[in-house]
Amino acid sequence: MSDGSMIELIRDAASKATARGDTIAARNYYRAVLAQQPHDVDAMLALAQLIPVVNERQRLIAQAQVLEPDNPAVLAAATENEKHITQGLKIILVPTNDTQQSNRLDVIPPVPAKPMVMCAVHATMEATLRCTSCDRPMCIRCTIPNEVGQLCSTCRYKRIPERYRSTIQHWMIAGGITTALATIIPIPLVFLLSIPFIGPMLYLAGGMLIGSLSAQITLKLTAKRGRAMVMASGIGVGLGALIAMIILFGSHISLMILLLTGISIALAIRNLQQTLH
Repeated sequence: MSDGSMIELIRDAASKATARGDTIAARNYYRAVLAQQPHDVDAMLALAQLIPVVNERQRLIAQAQVLEPDNPAVLAAATENEKHITQGLKIILVPTNDTQQSNRLDVIPPVPAKPMVMCAVHATMEATLRCTSCDRPMCIRCTIPNEVGQLCSTCRYKRIPERYRSTIQHWMIAGGITTALATIIPIPLVFLLSIPFIGPMLYLAGGMLIGSLSAQITLKLTAKRGRAMVMASGIGVGLGALIAMIILFGSHISLMILLLTGISIALAIRNLQQTLH
């Protein structure tokens, strides 16, 4: 998933948390957005509306004014905050699911600051979110947005279907199979290259045969699929083709052989992707 998509998911979670009155979660989500996009004026203003401390609001609004001084929303937020300062307020009551929705501003006692929670993986970074599955504290770098919320890498891995959970042992099997086939199959086919037109076509068809056979054998032996398996098999195809060319031609590899071998490798990888993806 791209960084932009992840930010949009976090922003959507912040909006939903705000709508249900969970201001603590909403603030954490908006802070996570700003950690990735520090110049996001909309996130600054949304976070400012959720922070009860006037001075902290003022800091966020001031940053937004530097970035977009003519933005009507920024000007309105600055005016409102100046009104609070004029009234001598230091803390504003922010409505939550435990308070009535109201425009009334009251002075409330300061809330003791909570101890900072650090990320379970990156000990030097503050945990702005928690895994919705295991409640593990996470920083923005560890967060993996999901349809059920944000997950840590461990919980995300548990949700991957078994057939896509490959290990280095499976990759070695896939690579070894394709290396062997890509080394052996070209040897009889190279003698067909002397046949006009038909010979090169058969040589190229060998690439498709390598991809199809190695994918089927890999599935039989490992029952694993996925991008990692395709990559391991693709490396095996390239390595096997190189070994075959050295065996057959030594240092006398012509440009035509290189071109045909390159196309053959591409066809093999395409077949691998279709079967193992």
